Amino acid sequence: MQQDPDLIARTANELVGDLNPQQAEAVQYRGPALLIGAGAGSGKTRVLTRRIAYILSQFGAWPSQILAITFTNKAAAEMRERLAALIGPVAERMWVSTFHSACVRILRRDGKSIGLDSGFSIYDTADCERLVKLIAADLNIDVKRYTPRAILSRISDYKNNLESWQDKLREQAPDYRPGQRGYQIGNPGNAEALYAVVYAEYQHRLAAANAVDFDDLIGRTVELLRRDPAVADYYRHKFRYILVDEYQDTNHAQYVLIRELAGVDAAKGMPALANMPYAGREGQAWITVVGDSDQSIYAFRGADIRNIQDFEQDFPNAKTIMLEQNYRSTQTILDAANAVIAHNEGRKPKKLWTALGKGEPIVGYAADNAQQEAAWIAGEIARLHGEENIAYSDMAIMYRANAQSRSLEEALINAGLPYQLVGGTRFYERREIKDAIAYLQGIVNPADDVNMRRILNVPKRGLGARAEAIVAGYAETNTIPFYAAIERLDSIEGVPTRTANQLRAFRDLMDGLRKFAADPANRPSDIVAEVLSKSGLLDELKKSEDPQDASRVENLSQLQSVAAEFEQNTPDATLAGFLETTALVADSDQLPGEGEDSGKVTLMTLHTAKGLEYPVVFLTGMEQGTFPHSRAMEDASELSEERRLAYVGITRAKRRLYVTRAAVRAQWGQANEMMPSQFLDEIPDGLIDWKRREAGVERMRANWSNGGFDDDEFGGWGDDDFGGTTFGGSTYGSESRGGSAYGSAYGSYGSTYGGSSYGSSYGSSESSSGSSYGSGARRFGAGAGSRSRGGSGTGSRSGSAGRSGYGSSYGSSSYGSSSSSRSGRVTTRRVAPKNTGSSSAAGTGAPRDNGLNIADFHVGDRITHDMYGLGTIVDTLDKGAKSVITVDFGSAGTKRLMLSRAPIEKL
Repeated sequence: MQQDPDLIARTANELVGDLNPQQAEAVQYRGPALLIGAGAGSGKTRVLTRRIAYILSQFGAWPSQILAITFTNKAAAEMRERLAALIGPVAERMWVSTFHSACVRILRRDGKSIGLDSGFSIYDTADCERLVKLIAADLNIDVKRYTPRAILSRISDYKNNLESWQDKLREQAPDYRPGQRGYQIGNPGNAEALYAVVYAEYQHRLAAANAVDFDDLIGRTVELLRRDPAVADYYRHKFRYILVDEYQDTNHAQYVLIRELAGVDAAKGMPALANMPYAGREGQAWITVVGDSDQSIYAFRGADIRNIQDFEQDFPNAKTIMLEQNYRSTQTILDAANAVIAHNEGRKPKKLWTALGKGEPIVGYAADNAQQEAAWIAGEIARLHGEENIAYSDMAIMYRANAQSRSLEEALINAGLPYQLVGGTRFYERREIKDAIAYLQGIVNPADDVNMRRILNVPKRGLGARAEAIVAGYAETNTIPFYAAIERLDSIEGVPTRTANQLRAFRDLMDGLRKFAADPANRPSDIVAEVLSKSGLLDELKKSEDPQDASRVENLSQLQSVAAEFEQNTPDATLAGFLETTALVADSDQLPGEGEDSGKVTLMTLHTAKGLEYPVVFLTGMEQGTFPHSRAMEDASELSEERRLAYVGITRAKRRLYVTRAAVRAQWGQANEMMPSQFLDEIPDGLIDWKRREAGVERMRANWSNGGFDDDEFGGWGDDDFGGTTFGGSTYGSESRGGSAYGSAYGSYGSTYGGSSYGSSYGSSESSSGSSYGSGARRFGAGAGSRSRGGSGTGSRSGSAGRSGYGSSYGSSSYGSSSSSRSGRVTTRRVAPKNTGSSSAAGTGAPRDNGLNIADFHVGDRITHDMYGLGTIVDTLDKGAKSVITVDFGSAGTKRLMLSRAPIEKL
């Protein structure tokens, strides 16, 4: 075979000489199916790229015969970059992409055989919701009862499982025909029939608009390969080596897609080609999948962990190679991860290890509430940056749910620390960007009704709901796209003269923009500029006096810059190609590349953090009901997934890991007391250095139950007292200008570091009001002059340094008054849940200890619970005053109860 001039030939030793034995075995393996069980940080991307290079240089494969699939654009770009360094420019011509990008290429080339024109639009979530709203209005569906988001979630489930709208309609509403007008769902309470009808109509309108949604990209590709044998044969001959990363996150549709592309089922009737040194031109393609069943965390998106667990049964003659040596984290961090994940049943045994050494202990902190937790984290970040010169970009804060970011953001803002929030409003979801993209989609695909209707009156041009309804009615009657009806404006009866004039102006605008875009001399950035200018989008924002519109103008400018960047990186760049890249952007693509210093602390959910790593990680909200999520508490499979999520979070840390929790967290306007997460119990105690083991309210409860206050190694007030330790010539927690310091470790790193509050020293001005975390106790019911919602917030100065103003705070602001003196009397007030009909909860000090002893309870014992009824104990955990029992209540589920507080009786 003639050598490709763009390919750098590598010897076998160059490719495997510096790998460990398991990695080398995986790179060199010859066979039809290989599963690489790659533990977190075990160098899977390196193995995958080396295997591709090995297939090219040692198997004699052509670059065009390789299909490499990843889950994010960022990962695909990283793999291409590594391949280019390894095998040369040929890497740019290879199919290295996400599932969705690969499917777009296939559908653009061959989609006509299933009715898809090559210029089809790709709808994002907002477009899909808009389409469902239009359908709901036509079918008279109550969108408060059946929200567009809930309907789309069900449709997505159907598509991920490859359930067609025809089958669902046949099962649930056989009398409905897509496009049918005036249809009434027989029983509006029959949710399944409603979902089936909307699904059918949704797909009908997508087809009419020559559009697809994200799930369609996979499902319709499978449809194409199954319905068109010629197309299937083309791709099965083309791709002889298929490699899939993050295989544990594949859903059923993606699993079937891989089998169809590889021709697994088609090859069953063919004679077996035993001991082949390479894949050959016929038969099943050779499949390599890389994944870790312990990191399968996307079941809510349809991911099926069985795909990786059953790989050896699904693919004949499959081989499994485990990668267990970790190159990322310290042994302490890995020991914690191994200990947690070991509690999941039915997993393949795997134990991560590293040669990097034991490292520092995990640091734990128990806060009184979410605000104190956030404040302590902000103070610790400021300390790490100021004292240990750790870059902000090397630190990440991770949490289970987006709602947890609010208190964390407030703490970072008040401490003057720079941060970036990943997973907030994405650039392409901003209103002004969506409007501009809708114009571009209308240019490329005039049949796109959703985007055409979006821009009809944007900016306002006198074409409101009445004008839209007139055009939409004519389009529906004549079964033509919305814009085609505007083109036939003269045939529509009863259009007011003023409306007709405005519709003609809109039609002329779109025709002019389409002609401009059709000129080969005009690049995507030129077309974006023309749209912004001629549509009036830019002028409207520039004339606005709303300060927010100035930033919207900047966003539109950025859109043009993105288009120009796309041109530089893409030969023969087209507008359709540019729109495709904008449609396939994911949350993780916002993150800076490896080695790039953003200068900011990163905040993100644990799901977004998958695949990333940071020298310092703060794992927050470690409470029962927060993490693990309350939904998982009564479902064994969901709890297993939550534990895998904890495993993912722990293994994001390279050198230092922090675990924090709050004793009280506000949810739905109520202050709820939170038990420590069971995942904390699963980490060996010797691995965690608790800076504060118990929150104040927990220490008070323990003291009351013991008949008074005592001093022990952990918990209470004493473990935060750093005495006279000083930094920059000032004492931790010393009095700050204009207010009292908020405790030595309760969110301020002392009141001063070189003369101003620590948080203020790094990125903000000096604190003089007592409101920043470096000086005063904002929101914590403390500090002279501060105000708390639930009671007095004054508090007296404490004898210990920096103890002034410490209060017990509940929820998002200070519920209840407190005095902060260590020797003084401390009182708290619980807020009673609304509508409980009980007045006894308010004003009580702490839940009464029931006097039960863990020594009297054993696995198998029967108990009765006031709420859940009869149950059997399945596990016990002796933690002294915080002992926990796990009880199976049958139909009421399995519950984890704090023994001292549970309303139970042993039978």
